[in-house]
Amino acid sequence: MIAKKVLLVGNFGVGKTSLIRRFVLSEFSEDYISTIGVRVSSKIVKFNKEEIKLLIWDVAGTNDDEKVPKAYFLGASAAMYVFDVSREETYLNLKNKVEVVKELSGLKNITVVGNKKDLLNSDEINHILKTISISVDLITSAKEDENVEDAFTILAKQTLK
Repeated sequence: MIAKKVLLVGNFGVGKTSLIRRFVLSEFSEDYISTIGVRVSSKIVKFNKEEIKLLIWDVAGTNDDEKVPKAYFLGASAAMYVFDVSREETYLNLKNKVEVVKELSGLKNITVVGNKKDLLNSDEINHILKTISISVDLITSAKEDENVEDAFTILAKQTLK
């Protein structure tokens, strides 16, 4: 088995912790508890007959003017940038935000995930996707457990590249 460090980053309140809780513990809570600093969870996944222990770093959400310590990004094998499809400020300048994560982590590819799909209808989501200047890998709902497993499978696959 191999262990791989993966990061979940994005603005505060986009659902990073909820995605991790849904994936690791199969739980969801409406209660919002802000992550301070970083919280690490782990889960073993199987991909292409390979067992990978994902060490999932839940990096505290930020406002645009806050800087995340570079040390959090060191040694990461993959990263997921999460935004909230119902909050425009979390996906404005998405391309720039993802570029910053690439720069800090040294990763070439970042998985981009829009969360909180359950708050909008498909027409609204499609409209938002047309306004975003980079490709979005998945739209998820931690609450309804939609595409969460798929998002982490993409992340696990990224660790092997």
